[in-house]
Amino acid sequence: MGEKGLAGGLMDYARRQPAVVIIVMVLVGLYASKAGSAASTRAIAVADVDFPAPSLLTHDRTTYVVGVDPRAPTRIGLLSSRDRRSWTVQPDALAAPPPWAEPGGGLGPAAIGAFGDSFVLYYTAQVRGLGLRCVSAATTKDLEEPFVDTSLAPFVCQTGDGGSTSPSPFVDAAGRHYLAWSSPGRPGGPGPALWAQRLRSDGLVLTGEPAVLLRPGRDWQQKRVAGPSMITDDGNYHLIYSAAPDLNGRQVVGDAMCVSPLGPCTAADKPILTGGKVGFGPGGAHAFTDARDRWWLGLHSWDAAPGGAYQPAGRFVVAPLKLHDDHVSVQVKSLTQGQVRPPEHSRHNKDNGDSDSDADGGSGNDGGE
Repeated sequence: MGEKGLAGGLMDYARRQPAVVIIVMVLVGLYASKAGSAASTRAIAVADVDFPAPSLLTHDRTTYVVGVDPRAPTRIGLLSSRDRRSWTVQPDALAAPPPWAEPGGGLGPAAIGAFGDSFVLYYTAQVRGLGLRCVSAATTKDLEEPFVDTSLAPFVCQTGDGGSTSPSPFVDAAGRHYLAWSSPGRPGGPGPALWAQRLRSDGLVLTGEPAVLLRPGRDWQQKRVAGPSMITDDGNYHLIYSAAPDLNGRQVVGDAMCVSPLGPCTAADKPILTGGKVGFGPGGAHAFTDARDRWWLGLHSWDAAPGGAYQPAGRFVVAPLKLHDDHVSVQVKSLTQGQVRPPEHSRHNKDNGDSDSDADGGSGNDGGE
């Protein structure tokens, strides 16, 4: 390089080839972002949110979570966040249940799907006169407005399988929409199962036939699977779900590799999450991406071992999710305490300087195992 040295040579090259330098800087930034996401081991725990089956969607740089608090079973709660740490309470997601739903029968679990310029809220309600819980669908054009359900009958209702619950929409690698859900089974029948079926592009009609994704077959599943959440990444299909009883801290989170969006899926030899830093009896897990396309897992856990009933109150946890070709993993070494803001900090304030900041920043609370 002569007298200029390496630094001088690089500066000359940058002046001659500015476009190349910009491209390299962008690629380096993307690599650093992915590497930082993969290395993240800090989760966020929000003690004031008790959604046994939280479901999350990121839209317009804002993450929304819907769920039903056991203390208010006739309402579907909705919260929003720009950083997954500070959550703002929004008006209830559902305007009113449809006439076929049993009054006072309780609602949830629920999930939101995005379809072009509209959104569909899939949720669980008890069918009047049947004593079964089935899936319904409500719509809205704007997440600022409540979802409206005009249905005359359930969207999915498998009476022969004990009903249908825990709906979860997802999109495959080709942009096709699907709905996954679970059925509890009936005495004398084949037992619990996780299902999936193709959706029309607007999310309001199921097409084809439902397919079984998974039935419990591992000892650690304790004959129970529920709450499916499908992930599509680089041509691989991962199924996240809950297994084992959901009381006394025994519930766990499992994963399975799937041949296609309609299965079949093969369960991993052991669960991916059994407790530790995220709390006791983790379950209701739902995978989602943030505004930077990084994967996260929203779930429910207890801050102490329950004593045979839903006591003490549960908490909402968001943990980083790492994807591999043949499995997924959750490695949490510390917790950041999240917070819930009152409704006056509504979504119209989100443009006043808020951003999708890295939730791995800030101080952490290691907590106990």
